[in-house]
Amino acid sequence: NLTRRCNLACRHCYSDATDRADGEELSPPECRDLIDDLAAFGCPVLLFSGGEPLTRPDLPELAAYAAERGLRTVISSNGTLIDAAHARALKQAGVAYVGVSIDGLEKVHDRFRGRPGAFGQAIEGIRACREAGLKVGLRYTMTRANAADVDGVFDLLISENIPRICFYHLVSTG
Repeated sequence: NLTRRCNLACRHCYSDATDRADGEELSPPECRDLIDDLAAFGCPVLLFSGGEPLTRPDLPELAAYAAERGLRTVISSNGTLIDAAHARALKQAGVAYVGVSIDGLEKVHDRFRGRPGAFGQAIEGIRACREAGLKVGLRYTMTRANAADVDGVFDLLISENIPRICFYHLVSTG
C-alpha cells in the first residue's frame, strides 16, 4: 500500500483511505530502499496499491525502479485517474499489469465508490491502459449488494475486450 490517499470514498475500503496525505507514507528514498530489499530477497512481484496509488506523482518512477531491479510491477487502481498520459507513463515505466476495481455496473459501482461518474471514469481508464499496450483486468469484490451485477460485468468484459477478472471476497476490517 503505497499511500492511504484516495480520490474516492469507497464504502468497503480496507485501508481507511482519505483524500489527503496522512504523514505516514514512505518517502521516495524509503520506497527505493524497500524495493531494493524486496529485490534482494527474491520477491517476484510488487503490487502498488493504496488508497489510490496514482495519487502519488512518483508512482511511475517507483514502478520503473522496481522493474529495473527485476520485479514484475503491477498496480491496483480504481481507474479514475488513469488517462492516456498516465497509461503511457506506466507502460514506459515497465508496469506489467493494471488491475482496475469494478464493483458492479454503473449504479452499484458508483454507490460503492461514493461518487457519481466513477464507473465511467474507470472504464475510460481501462481503455487508456489498453490503448497504451498495458495488460489490464478487473478486480471485483463480491458482496450481497453487487452479486446481482456479475452477469452484467461478464458482458462488460466481452464488450470492452477485457481478458481477466479476479473475484475477491469482502473482508470486514476496522
